[in-house]
Amino acid sequence: MKSKEDMMWESLLAKSAPTFAGEATPPYGLTTRILSAVREQQQQQAAWERMGLRAIFASLAAVVGIALLTFVRHDPDDLDPAVKSVALVENVQVS
Repeated sequence: MKSKEDMMWESLLAKSAPTFAGEATPPYGLTTRILSAVREQQQQQAAWERMGLRAIFASLAAVVGIALLTFVRHDPDDLDPAVKSVALVENVQVS
């Protein structure tokens, strides 16, 4: 059984609870929706910019890698066999 003092404290606590409770519904007005949309748009734009820069750097790295492989493995004496056989023929009739 609860004493009279316990019931008094419980009633005071119940009466003061709404004072300390936060708002039940968020204050979504026009300005809040607009600011939220602008913030989301800025975040999406920043994400697209990061992806674009990464794509540019990746393609640049691929071009540099292919160029390095091409120039490092290039042997000037290594001709295509068909070109080499045509170059060895002295008297070729062209008509």
